[in-house]
Amino acid sequence: MKTFDQIRRKAVAATPEEAVRQAVVRVLLKKKRVPRHLIEVEFPLAAIAKGTRDRADIVVHEPRSGLARPWLLVECKAPGEYTWQRLEAQLNRYLRHLSPKFILLALGETERIYRLVGNSYEPCEALPDYVSDHS
Repeated sequence: MKTFDQIRRKAVAATPEEAVRQAVVRVLLKKKRVPRHLIEVEFPLAAIAKGTRDRADIVVHEPRSGLARPWLLVECKAPGEYTWQRLEAQLNRYLRHLSPKFILLALGETERIYRLVGNSYEPCEALPDYVSDHS
């Protein structure tokens, strides 16, 4: 089975992880009002760090901040596929190359959101609207 990814504008395999990813994309577009052109799905970290094969599930770029400083980094996993510890270990690899303002970890329907405060990430209740955060 396939599902249509409106960011990549193509049909992709309808895996449980892809369902989580597409649910997050819908929230970003409809509820958080993120402009479509700033969202990148399966962002290759090789664009920043040559030689790495890692890909971030979703990156929301920050205009004029460069690739390494996105507004949001999202990592998605299907329920039962990962533990929070494994997901956070994967995230830590990405944070060697990226310094996002916000992080959203989605493990099935459960989410953890973090905000950059100084030089560290602190849990926060909710991801702000993209528009209001840039007013």
